[in-house]
Parts: sequence; structure tokens; C-alpha cells
Amino acid sequence: MNPTPHPATRTSLARAVERTALQHRACLRKDAEPNETDQPLEPSDPGALAALIRPPEPSDPPDGQLLARVRQWHTDIHQLRERGWTISPIADRLGRDRKTVRHYLTTDLDQILASARERRPNGHINRFKPYLQQRFRGGATNTAALFREIRERGYRGSRVVVTKYIATLRAGTAVPEPPRPIPSPRGITTWIMRRPDALTDSQRHQLNQILGACPDLATAHDLAQEFSAIIRERRGHDLTHWMTRALDQGPQPVQGFAAFLQNDWDAVVNGLTLPWSSGAVEGQVTRIKLIKHRSYGRASFGLLRTFVLAQPP
Repeated sequence: MNPTPHPATRTSLARAVERTALQHRACLRKDAEPNETDQPLEPSDPGALAALIRPPEPSDPPDGQLLARVRQWHTDIHQLRERGWTISPIADRLGRDRKTVRHYLTTDLDQILASARERRPNGHINRFKPYLQQRFRGGATNTAALFREIRERGYRGSRVVVTKYIATLRAGTAVPEPPRPIPSPRGITTWIMRRPDALTDSQRHQLNQILGACPDLATAHDLAQEFSAIIRERRGHDLTHWMTRALDQGPQPVQGFAAFLQNDWDAVVNGLTLPWSSGAVEGQVTRIKLIKHRSYGRASFGLLRTFVLAQPP
């Protein structure tokens, strides 16, 4: 059995890439600065325009989940009301504000559902504001046409919200969009370590911008992708060429990772070439640790032994 040593794992390389991203935050921060000399994008460039639409925030619940939650609140409040509960006890029972309970009791459900989409903290319109601003600066000022465009790109809010926002653009009172947020080093590392076909179009676009702004991260990306391919395809014989390139061209954290591999070179090459590994043994160790964790403080060694022997792997 020839287990791949810990430094030769993608996890260790990912940590080196993350340190590289952390060291080069200045490059990304400079790239995120708004450039007032940028020219409006041409309407014939749909790919570049679509890239202006921010992806949904992780805290945004999907419409189905959001509406199901609102319907459940509406049902719970009205059921308690039918049982004779007053507003204050209902609010205490459900953990809701008294004004919210009164609103659910006096407002039609369809109206509550319609307003829920627009009043959520990260409303749909916020995602499309950069797109609308760019299109407006490019001469597209027809509200109906802009509404249709963002509907085709995923907008699910009302036309009234779009009309009001376009009105602020006409009046010059729209709040400028803040600079693009800089992805975290861990987020950048996740994109770099993934296979390109596993990224969404938005992630791929952001990653290309990041790599274009920082040559060291671009080199780290190429080395990480090549190393991952060596692992997947069991091409340990190519590791010497990868090592030479990493030590000569790689950023300092990746050079450190490559140098550490040399401490146990034969094991590393064997682990990336031969079909055998310690995976089965590591799996059993993980299973036993999980059983110990679940039984901690509640079981003797004898019972733990029974669990380990009785539960199939």
C-alpha cells in the first residue's frame, strides 16, 4: 500500500493558493476600483452586459421557499386567530412583531405575497441595477424595453419598481453603485481549484477578471489545474516537469508547497502513479471516530466495541 503523503493532497495545494490570494489582495482591490473613463458597453455585446448582473446573494431565499414561508405564517396566524387568540399572544407564540401579525390579519394574502418579493433585504432589482445603469448610459431609456430585457435575464419583480428606478436615472438622483465587492481569498481559491466546466458563467467571468488583474494568481491557477490533472490521471511521471515549473515560476506559497513535496519524493510519485492507496483504511478510521463522537460520555468501551463490530462498514 502506497498512501499519498499529506503534503501531496489538493488540500495542501489549496492552502498555498489561498495564501497567494491573500497576499495579492492589493491587485484585486485596484481592479475593483470604479473607472469613470469606461465607455458604455455596446448592446450587441450580450455576454459583457449579462456579466453586469450580480448573482443572487447566498442569503436570498428562492422564490418558492420565500412564498412558502409567507403562506405558512399567514396560515398559522389565522388559525390562532380563529381559536380566539388576540394579536399580542399570537406575536409571542410565533416570534413575530405585533404590527406584522396585524398586517397578516388585515391584508389579502396575494398582496402580502406580491410585496414580499420587493421588500426582501436583497430584492431582485438590486441585482439588475448595474445592468440598467449601463444600458441607460448607452442610450436605452425605454422603460418597457428595459423591463423586458431584465425579465428575460431572471428578474421576477414588478414593473412598477423598474419604472421608479428608471425615473431616478432620468432625474440623476439614482444612488451610484458601490465598487464591485472583492471576492474572499477562500472564494477565489475555490474557483481556482475547481474544474472550469464546474463553474457558472458568472463565476468564470469573475475568475477571468481576477486572473487578468494578478499574474501571480494566474500562474497559481495554471499550476493548480495541472497538478489536479496529474492526480486525476495518475501521471506521476509528469510531476518532475510540474515541480521545475512551480519552483521557477510559481508564487512564493506554491513554491513552498512544491519544495515540501521533495521531502518524500518517492512516496509522492508513487501515490500519484500507482492504483493503491490507504483510502479504505482512512475510511474505517473516520467511521470509528464518528461512532466514538456519537457515543461520547454515554457509552463504555465494551459498548463502543460492539458498535464498531456490529455496524457494517
